[in-house]
Amino acid sequence: MNKEKNSKPPKTLALIYAGLVVLSAIGIVWRLISIQWVHGDEWRQRGADRVTSLRSDPARRGNIYSSDGKVLASTVPICDLYLDLLDTVVLNSKGKARLDNNGNPIESGPIVDSNYTRYLDSVCQILADAVPSHDAAYFRDRIEAGRNAPNQRRCLLVQRAIPYSVWRAVCGVPGWGRGVVRHVGDESVIRQVRSHVYGNMAENTIGFPNSRASRSFTGLEGYYDSVLRGRDGLYNCRRLTRSTWLADPPTDGDLVRTARYVNGDSVVFDTSIVQTKIDGQDIISTIDTRYQDIAESALRKALRTYGGTSGCAILMEMETGYILACSSLTIDTHAHNYLEMPDRNVAVSDIYEPGSTFKTVVMATMLADRTNGIDTTMPVQVGRRTVPGSGTVIHDDHVFAGLDSMSVREVLIQSSNVGMANLAWQYYRNRRDTLVQQVGQIFPYEVLNTDIAAPEPRPRIPRLSGSNDDLMRFSFGYTTSVSALQILTFYNALGNNGRMVKPLFCRGIVRDGKVSTVRPVVLREKIMSRESLAKINDMLVGVTDHGTAHKAMQGVTYGIAGKTGTAYATYPNRAGDYNASFVGFFPTDRPKYSCIVVMKRTPVFGAQAAAAFRTIADGVVAMDKDLSSGASIDRTGDSSIVRKPVARNASSNSLRAAYKQLGMDRMIQREAPYWVTYYAGDDSTAAGYRQFVAVEGRVPDCTGMTIRDAIELLHSQGLQVKFSGCGKVASQSPRPGAKCSRGNTVFLNLK
Repeated sequence: MNKEKNSKPPKTLALIYAGLVVLSAIGIVWRLISIQWVHGDEWRQRGADRVTSLRSDPARRGNIYSSDGKVLASTVPICDLYLDLLDTVVLNSKGKARLDNNGNPIESGPIVDSNYTRYLDSVCQILADAVPSHDAAYFRDRIEAGRNAPNQRRCLLVQRAIPYSVWRAVCGVPGWGRGVVRHVGDESVIRQVRSHVYGNMAENTIGFPNSRASRSFTGLEGYYDSVLRGRDGLYNCRRLTRSTWLADPPTDGDLVRTARYVNGDSVVFDTSIVQTKIDGQDIISTIDTRYQDIAESALRKALRTYGGTSGCAILMEMETGYILACSSLTIDTHAHNYLEMPDRNVAVSDIYEPGSTFKTVVMATMLADRTNGIDTTMPVQVGRRTVPGSGTVIHDDHVFAGLDSMSVREVLIQSSNVGMANLAWQYYRNRRDTLVQQVGQIFPYEVLNTDIAAPEPRPRIPRLSGSNDDLMRFSFGYTTSVSALQILTFYNALGNNGRMVKPLFCRGIVRDGKVSTVRPVVLREKIMSRESLAKINDMLVGVTDHGTAHKAMQGVTYGIAGKTGTAYATYPNRAGDYNASFVGFFPTDRPKYSCIVVMKRTPVFGAQAAAAFRTIADGVVAMDKDLSSGASIDRTGDSSIVRKPVARNASSNSLRAAYKQLGMDRMIQREAPYWVTYYAGDDSTAAGYRQFVAVEGRVPDCTGMTIRDAIELLHSQGLQVKFSGCGKVASQSPRPGAKCSRGNTVFLNLK
């Protein structure tokens, strides 16, 4: 009896059990209520996210074309090559290798030994051909190390950023396709990147990517990003397996029945479109690949020859402001070369003290100010000047044949610092603010807001009220800082009859197969009077005719007007550390192009920059059919008015044959001497010739001759000939008229 009584559980223990059951039930019911109603939306969304997804269909980014129809930038797929190098043998229940029907061990790795050994060299050679920086042995060692490691690599990175075609070639190697990894985590190994077809050429203009994460760019890519990018499509998908997604039953949006691939391999058959994809538009840049190559090659050669930390060369179409070439090169100490570098757009973003190229701005201001009454023939002291009040001595860097004064015109032509300082002191020492204000009326002293994404620092405008030194230094290009593009914009206006246009890098946008032209923008209709403009342009022609750029421009037949510039690059002033430049326009009779060349932190002067300018101008004229043909169409619209070609020293037989081919029979004159110089005529002036006489004992002038005529002429005087280049004779040594003896050698430079 007692035993049965003791075996029964206590009443309190039963109550406790009952209470726990009731509490558990209440908790479960509350949890059900909470999940179903309190947090129901959150949990339903979490469940939906595991089986449904809103996927994007990336829009195609538009291409960037050159003005001559070449593709400059396009979107291409690239891949990261990962390999699954697992290599294990399948064991049976007794721990022995399982054998196939042929008695060979069964392997569980994706790339079996037979295929791995047989095709390893082929795979390595495919990669070596695509990646010049590594040879086949490098890839073999890398793959072998991953295959033989104690913990075999299931996801070995072999090489990043290989072309999609190369990645597909590796996938196509027998037995290797299963070992190529398609996804790493949630990311596909295939991605889209921008490719610059011409490599580093004009990359600052086209645009560098800022970072992979931000998807932003510099240059044209950045400025026209909204046009090029388009709009990604959005559509709903439902998970079928881990990697395969099928369409979610459509709710809203348009149903599109089509076969698609998501992340490279997931098939989608029916897609519910949430947002329609709109591909990006193409744009046409102003860059002409022919002129860009000429400008970049000339600039790089000058920097390699003379040295410098960086430089730029810009070619602008005068009437429109379209930038036909823009090269910004910076020294790459690792590559030992001058390259377009990210975040270093020398042409647009760098500001510097321009030096003597700014003298033209100050001189134009003085001439435009009628209160001065300056006459270009007035004498001005040159050579040396002490600044009143400070004692600072200003002197000219070159000797003017013992002259202590020269005309206002020659001050600019010969680039006299002292002459400019004396003019500024004479006319503006009591009107300094007026000088700065008037300079701002003709010079673009503001951010140009160009149509490329590049920082444009605001120009530094000096304050001249407190210092005599600053007033005089300002007159020859110091105390103010501007960009190369601003200097070019001013000189372009000088050649464009005073009409200042905005520099543009985009010529048009292609929408639905039609080109929407980006029209020229006029900044100022007239920067100065026609009279002042004629005086300034006459001085710029004098610079190349007999001034500081005379040597570099010898033999130019089409005419170049411009100005050299040399300024100290650092303070305190250090010899051999200059910013050298030349800026101007051509041809001088009917200007069509303007150009600037700047070399920074270089040991040479503006004359060397002028030589690079000359190389660019020669190339442009040779490429321009209107200029290279020798017939210049009148801009009034009357195409019947042409300038007939002019021949310099040549044999009359050669000229007679040439003019006959051109259909100009009236130029043929049988009685002409053997060596002549013909000159062109027009409807009012008859063409003619004058006899060319070679003086015995003097070197004949062969400039402008063909090499055949030059050799014939020099041999007739008993002189030997050596030449280099192609084209016509551009220069010679010894110079024309120098004393010579029979048997001496004359060196000819052809261009």
